[in-house]
Amino acid sequence: MSDTHRQPPLFEFPCGLPAFEDERSFVLVERPDFSPLVLLQSSARPGLRFVCVPASVLVPDYRFELGEEESALLGEGRHDCLAILTFPRSGEPTANLMAPIVLSRESMRGVQSIQSVSGYSHCHPLREEGTCL
Repeated sequence: MSDTHRQPPLFEFPCGLPAFEDERSFVLVERPDFSPLVLLQSSARPGLRFVCVPASVLVPDYRFELGEEESALLGEGRHDCLAILTFPRSGEPTANLMAPIVLSRESMRGVQSIQSVSGYSHCHPLREEGTCL
């Protein structure tokens, strides 16, 4: 089957997302023509979707720490880390690096991990010296 007809991966979010706790299942829509942007779309409410970008695109040495519960939910292995983008009516778009979406492609689970002591911002500018989407 070609990539254009492959089903996008479905991730379970056992705790939902903050403000969307009842939304437990999200599809990760990745299209080469939109790269590095991806969509995280609710499987129950397709109109609920978040535009994201890999955190490492914005901060090449981006580091995050998972709590014990988060680690247990996701399991061992490599984790993908996405920043949710915000597009305000006025002003420049920003990325939430303080609370990234962390996905495990092994367990097919995800969490939004709040990095309260990281020094990262919830409104990181997308355009800085040397960085531009």
